[in-house]
Amino acid sequence: MWFRHLDTKQRLAAGAGVLTVVALVIGLSLVTASGDPKPHADGSTSSTSSSSSSSSTSTTPHPHLASHLCPLTGTRPSGGRVPARPALGVKIGNDPASRPQSGLPEADIVYEEMAEGGITRYLAIFQCKSAGAIGPTRSVRWDDWHILASYGNPILSFSGGITQWDAVVASLHWLHDANGSSYPTSNAYYRTSDRVPPWNYYSSTKALYGLFPKARTAPQPQFSYSKAPPAGSTIAAGTTIAAFATGENVVWKWDASRQAYMRYYQSGGVRTADLDAGGRQLQAVNVIIEMVATKRGPYAESGTVPDVESITEGTGTAYILRNGKVEAGTWSCKRTGDVTHFRFKNGRQMTLSPGNTWVELVPNHGYPVSIQR
Repeated sequence: MWFRHLDTKQRLAAGAGVLTVVALVIGLSLVTASGDPKPHADGSTSSTSSSSSSSSTSTTPHPHLASHLCPLTGTRPSGGRVPARPALGVKIGNDPASRPQSGLPEADIVYEEMAEGGITRYLAIFQCKSAGAIGPTRSVRWDDWHILASYGNPILSFSGGITQWDAVVASLHWLHDANGSSYPTSNAYYRTSDRVPPWNYYSSTKALYGLFPKARTAPQPQFSYSKAPPAGSTIAAGTTIAAFATGENVVWKWDASRQAYMRYYQSGGVRTADLDAGGRQLQAVNVIIEMVATKRGPYAESGTVPDVESITEGTGTAYILRNGKVEAGTWSCKRTGDVTHFRFKNGRQMTLSPGNTWVELVPNHGYPVSIQR
């Protein structure tokens, strides 16, 4: 071997070089993977790191949608033309101190995710509509970039978080990092005087899109749409997710006059409308209940309670509520970065009504879901 022909000094130098390279590789791996292997739907793991596995390259085709329609709602844009800008995901709090929130009615899609200790948080996705105020902006979670991986080259807006998760987001080449706790992206955020930190940190679509003026590619559609519910749908006046948000039941109730499901909280037999900061009740044309496996995260951001990671690859039970009816079937996603497909048990495709969508990522244990007929 070449090493045998070196003298003692040369061997020491070569050995030091090898050790340096190894140390750099190990250090980089720790930063990008954060010691957390890629989870599968059953909670098992592989050796692929979270950061490298979360690619925006999809192995399954996106649903087809006409180019003149908003890609994330299937509706005509209010300005007559789909904005030339990517999906913008904003992390918004949903603990009692975060309510009422701003910007949720303008979002095309809202994901509700379990955070920790019975608290949920939102990942609100904007593209076709604009919001003058969005917040309160909260910290990033493992779920966020895994969800956004099918959206092409999105922007992720959040306010810091666990150091390891901040590092993962910063390392993702397909995602625009709008961390509100780092300069210069923090310039897009402001604090209000009517709330106390950390629940007073806000931004807007204009400010966040302004951070990345060269990002002008709209996302691919995530769902398939139809004007009428497909055959196999049954009447659904609403749904209740037991103890989902801070111990309260989350209730969606169909309102035929608005052609939308209205959102409520229910505790002790009392039902309260879920309002935004402007007094508007939160509503959705479509509500997707996606039953997912979960696992305990490796970090505890809030005290000693570890975060909950919702695993959105694999398959599970799904319900789509639309037009006062429910479609019952399964969701499936082969790997992170693929679009999620929704199908009836016989394999036929489930569809949404054109309009905004809320996706409830409900743990498949401990949070019973009931459909009201």
